[in-house]
Amino acid sequence: MDIGIWMSREVLADKLVLRTSRNPEAAWNLRNWPEGFVEGEENRLFIACEGKWIGYFKLAPDVLLNRADSAAPYTLLFDTRTWTAIEPAPVRPFRGFTYNVPSAAQPKLHNRVSMTSYHSDI
Repeated sequence: MDIGIWMSREVLADKLVLRTSRNPEAAWNLRNWPEGFVEGEENRLFIACEGKWIGYFKLAPDVLLNRADSAAPYTLLFDTRTWTAIEPAPVRPFRGFTYNVPSAAQPKLHNRVSMTSYHSDI
């Protein structure tokens, strides 16, 4: 299953820096639980930034639940090394998450982008 979130350029840059760290795992907190994750299948977290869908991370099979956090009790985990840039596609701003992500998203020729090429893609 694919879901999409809106992320600022600065937050995405922080996530992408983690690709070379000792612990490349990152997290994204949600208020509501997305329906439709399928165990054993690839689930992807699409990223919209500055008005464009620009790529995705593969979600980890594990998630976290913090019942004490009423604002955002669900935490999706993803390995930042799975970042895959896609051809930018326009998107209107949204809050939370959406299931309306680019269909059949095709990776760019160079799917492991450096921070330099990331900034030129937006």
